[in-house]
Amino acid sequence: MNQITKKKHRRSRPFRMSFLVGALFCAFLTTTERAFSEIPLIAVDLAWVAPSVLLASEDFDSVTSPAAPPGLSSPTQVISSAVQPTPTQRPRPTPRPRATVNPTPTPILTPVLPTGVFSLTGYGRQIKGLSNPDVDGISIRDKWWHLEPSEGVYDWSTLDAYVAQITPTGKKILIRIGTMGGRYSLGGNTPDWVMDAVGANTISYYDSGHTLKTIPLFWNQTFLDKKKAMIAAVGARYSGNPLVKVATASFANRNSEDWSMLDSTRIDGIPPAGSSEASRMLAAGYTHAKMVDAGMQIMDAATAAWPNQVIYLAIGRIDRPLEQDPDSVARDVRDATRSRWGANRLVIGKEIISNVMPFPPPDPTSAWALLYNSRPAIAGQNLAAGYGSCRMNGDNCNGLTYDQILRGTVDHFVSYGGKWLEIYADDVTNLPGAIHYAHGLIGH
Repeated sequence: MNQITKKKHRRSRPFRMSFLVGALFCAFLTTTERAFSEIPLIAVDLAWVAPSVLLASEDFDSVTSPAAPPGLSSPTQVISSAVQPTPTQRPRPTPRPRATVNPTPTPILTPVLPTGVFSLTGYGRQIKGLSNPDVDGISIRDKWWHLEPSEGVYDWSTLDAYVAQITPTGKKILIRIGTMGGRYSLGGNTPDWVMDAVGANTISYYDSGHTLKTIPLFWNQTFLDKKKAMIAAVGARYSGNPLVKVATASFANRNSEDWSMLDSTRIDGIPPAGSSEASRMLAAGYTHAKMVDAGMQIMDAATAAWPNQVIYLAIGRIDRPLEQDPDSVARDVRDATRSRWGANRLVIGKEIISNVMPFPPPDPTSAWALLYNSRPAIAGQNLAAGYGSCRMNGDNCNGLTYDQILRGTVDHFVSYGGKWLEIYADDVTNLPGAIHYAHGLIGH
């Protein structure tokens, strides 16, 4: 019985195999078109994503997209609908995030701290001291509204002319761009198009002449983005010039590029009724974290844009009720920037250097302590022109000549170990003896 059964099974296997092969072949013929139409094509599923391109120049419209990788003439292969139906597009998996490329540039050379006397040139004014051997560098400036009259369109005429004048002398160059003080059409340095983009994210105050000013909130992201784009463009144009040694940056400056915050608690008559600068700042959302973040965005933008230069930041204080520790914002930004970019990339300074500043060491609770503790990378700018005024001596000359006041100012500054000092052009012209004295001491 078992033998018969086994023989029957052996005889039926060829028939069953033939039947199965035939059935599979028929099924293949009837389903070929649908089956192949649903196979995803590599050319369809491959999507080449061009890297973002930053063109830091005056012509931002000249950016062209990079060419596609070799062998991929088009990101999508077109299939004729006459041959087969249009394939049903399958959902693609969410792309994995790419690793962020380190934005920190590698400087051609480690920037060296410049030293000496810098002649401070007013906006649009003639450079003084080009032929004076006691003048080591020239500070030049432009205003944002003039530099970038419309977004992405730059007028380099002022800075280019200054650089062209300085180049034959071989003197060092410091570049400063005035950014604040409110809308250009109302007397400020901020382009009107920037103010329009910022919208209602502003705050108002009275300046020293009791003129009402309205500026962007320091931490407003739209404002910061516009400012960072400008910083990148200026750096792209001039960072390769070996004479350019210093670029300034600011983030807590309501009027000039010097540190100046809205922290007064005096009721000033600006709406809402009974408000002060400090109360309006708090109502607008002021926090320590926002100010430090704004500062770091500007410092990162500046250090990236100027890989071969040092960045100069004029510091100051923010008083209560905004900050319990008045030096905390400046100190935190200083420490974070130096930690990220190098101890000597950020030079800390004050722009109220005078003959009445205290000799070191300053009182640990004073406004001068942070400058002193930021050594060795520190610098400064005189409070005012000394010639024809007693302001550099506390508004009272006390029998001192202008030359003596400027020499005394240099002595105070040098006692802190300052590397360079910006001295107003009028003093460079009218007080040559004091300039010679400063040249022999500063940075040595």
